[in-house]
Amino acid sequence: MSSSHDSQPFPFQPRPYPARPDGRAPYPGTKVLVLEADLQWARAYARQISDMGCGTLAPALDDSRRHLEEETWDVILLGPSPLPEEVLRRVEAESDAHILGCATTQVSPQRVHSYLSSNPDSTCLRHAIGRALESSLLTHENARLKQALEHRHGFGSMNTKDKATAAALEVARSVAKTRANVLLSGESGTGKTLLARILHEHSDRSAGPFVTVNCGSLPSNLLESELFGHLKGAFSGAHQDRKGRIEAAQGGTLFLDEINSASLDLQVKLLRVLQERVLTPVGGNTEVAVDIRLITATNQDLETEIRAGNFREDLFYRIHVVSIEMPPLRRRMGDLTALCEHFIGRFAQDYGKSVRHVSDDCLAVLAGHDWPGNIRQLENALERGVLMATGNELLPEHLGNEILEAVGWMSGQPAPGSLSAGLAQLDYLPSLREALEDPEMAIITRALELCSGNRNDVAAMLDINRSTLFNKMRKYGLMGRRFQ
Repeated sequence: MSSSHDSQPFPFQPRPYPARPDGRAPYPGTKVLVLEADLQWARAYARQISDMGCGTLAPALDDSRRHLEEETWDVILLGPSPLPEEVLRRVEAESDAHILGCATTQVSPQRVHSYLSSNPDSTCLRHAIGRALESSLLTHENARLKQALEHRHGFGSMNTKDKATAAALEVARSVAKTRANVLLSGESGTGKTLLARILHEHSDRSAGPFVTVNCGSLPSNLLESELFGHLKGAFSGAHQDRKGRIEAAQGGTLFLDEINSASLDLQVKLLRVLQERVLTPVGGNTEVAVDIRLITATNQDLETEIRAGNFREDLFYRIHVVSIEMPPLRRRMGDLTALCEHFIGRFAQDYGKSVRHVSDDCLAVLAGHDWPGNIRQLENALERGVLMATGNELLPEHLGNEILEAVGWMSGQPAPGSLSAGLAQLDYLPSLREALEDPEMAIITRALELCSGNRNDVAAMLDINRSTLFNKMRKYGLMGRRFQ
């Protein structure tokens, strides 16, 4: 066996790696563990692999378990000699590493990335390690993307980390392509109009019109004409025939916002449209066939309105085929940062401003408000903030007095609930190292709980590598704990 290393750079490069200058080691920063009963064999190949820029270790088998448990490896190279059962079990459980084995390797074939001869030359080693590293990078990237998807849910342009909102979006996704009538409920400003539009865009009627009518913005007599249309001379001021909004939505989707505001007389006529799929314009006698998908929204409890005699029960059951409730902003604070980034980015572009992010104090002020106007109110506050901002950071004073007074913030004072506000109450401070240990341990413990002890998922969630995670778990005595 020759342990000499080809001095010429080998042209093979895994795709995810950037181009390197001539003479530079091809795989810097990667870690390879070589396991073989014959230490001379193991160390000879470890030297060749080290020449490629890898951090390489060839331990005695008695010491291999410790290195497998406590460190993270990109590639594990198994030699031709039989390995102890305990070592084999630990290697097969090493989910992060890609395994390269010789033909006599006893590890399950499903776990071996590729096989080598008993005495591979340097060219074969470079090829094999390069392929394994490329596959490892893709595996880790897929895991990272899966982790991100698990913690963020979306439908159309709406995204959330909130469980209740995610459940609402999942219902919307499941019924989008059906013709079922959908009732959206929730406080004003929670995004019902946006969700109605997304439902239309993801339906089989997306090529048709999306027509919106706010029932609360018009008097009853005008609302009837707006919806059903009228003939010339039907009433004073009706100088010509006019098609209604229901007919305008033909082949598409009609969205009736604040349906609770419709009069009882108008509700009867809407019920007929839903039951018979026809309408009669105001002042006319001829029926017009209609083909629409109806989405309605309310900011009131319709069942309470039924008991009060303000809403027809038969209409309620017609529009209530599928019900989706949008949670208020104060119950989905986990989405606050993402919403701020979205609105700030949009308004900064619209107004040509340089503001790019929210300061910690400003975010604490925003989190401390109860937002009775929900996302619409937040959007307006951030639009004002972007207009007032002079630098690249949004500060509390840019939000306006209404928000600041509501949370009790005064210029020059720490934001309520912020770290600065908490520190202002302390007369004695521990050392910085001691002060940071408790929150770090709490964060790692909670991440382990959320991920049921899966260390790969925890490392991805906290954006640290597994070696760092293991070191911190040992430091805080978490290695032996079970997390379900």
